[in-house]
Amino acid sequence: MHITYRPARGEDLAPATRIVQDAYNDLRVRHGLPPSIALGPPLFQTFSFAEPSSSLWVAEADGALQGFAFAWMRQRFWFLAQLFVQPGTQSKGIGQAMLSRIMRHAEENGAENRALITMAYNTASTGLYIRNGLYPREPLLRLVAPAPLVAERIATPRLEAVPIEPWPGPREWLGRIDEAVLGFRRESHHAFQLDGVAARALRIEQAGRPVGYAYVSGAGHVGPLAVSPGAEAGEALKAAVRGALEVQPKQVSMVVPGRADRMLDVAFGLGFRIDEPFVLLSARPFGDWSRYLPSNPGFM
Repeated sequence: MHITYRPARGEDLAPATRIVQDAYNDLRVRHGLPPSIALGPPLFQTFSFAEPSSSLWVAEADGALQGFAFAWMRQRFWFLAQLFVQPGTQSKGIGQAMLSRIMRHAEENGAENRALITMAYNTASTGLYIRNGLYPREPLLRLVAPAPLVAERIATPRLEAVPIEPWPGPREWLGRIDEAVLGFRRESHHAFQLDGVAARALRIEQAGRPVGYAYVSGAGHVGPLAVSPGAEAGEALKAAVRGALEVQPKQVSMVVPGRADRMLDVAFGLGFRIDEPFVLLSARPFGDWSRYLPSNPGFM
């Protein structure tokens, strides 16, 4: 099978999303987990495709896609959002070939750091990334809990959560929080979430002052969530979870870093359990992971 590699086109995004679904679910099943990724429209991929700071590549054989890789950049920070190879064509060097091509994007744009999130049980991919200068930095745990149980246990938080005003109104305070917690701004990502992608967009306040933000999906997933230094991370999470319950989901979920001990304490007190382990890899350390919950491995 002869593989060719090229930048993705708009019509590639839907079939590329199917590769992501097939490869992710295949990996879960091979590790004794049920398939969990449902096929949905490539919203974030389509948004990123239109941004010149992003890079999207496909591997192709006989007119059919065999792999998909996609990265985004914000300021000097480069993030590998997805790299998946169609089941049945893995272990043929496609992953390394695609990674080499897409990492040129980081070099050509002067990236000062590179990062990604992958499944912690995906040892083959983790080894691939280490060989390419990306090292494990932070364990991440996807937690889930039945919404009725969470509603029964949650107390009134000491911080208030109110809707975020329409974009670009919140640009400055969101940017300040991102710079303090992550080390860079991601303004267009906030605009993307505030354009109707998130079911709830929450400004977390202390005495009327913004000290954090959280986005909630229609399925009850919390993230990304960021909390300013000095604010109570556990109380911020409580405020975000109460906002998640307002969309009336069957369950609430989130991805919590191992370093976020205050938020882990709150989550386990509310009845959350571990669903899936992830790991953050990067060329060098960055961010305060006691104060940030990523949304998912692609969006961060």
